[in-house]
Amino acid sequence: MIVYDLRLHSSSMDSHHHPEREAEAAMKLAVATDGAERQKWISVAMAWQELARLRKHGPESGAKEAA
Repeated sequence: MIVYDLRLHSSSMDSHHHPEREAEAAMKLAVATDGAERQKWISVAMAWQELARLRKHGPESGAKEAA
């Protein structure tokens, strides 16, 4: 069974996406599936979490701290 969530549809990352919420939505989908599909959603969640971490500690935050 393949489950798609339109909230996870990728587009411009600097617009309306909230990585923490996207990661949470992907983990909920992982819980609702099994096997390879579950592993795929776990990987998606981990990617969103990494993006959230990079946004918090990325070049812009370094520039703000240096100012």
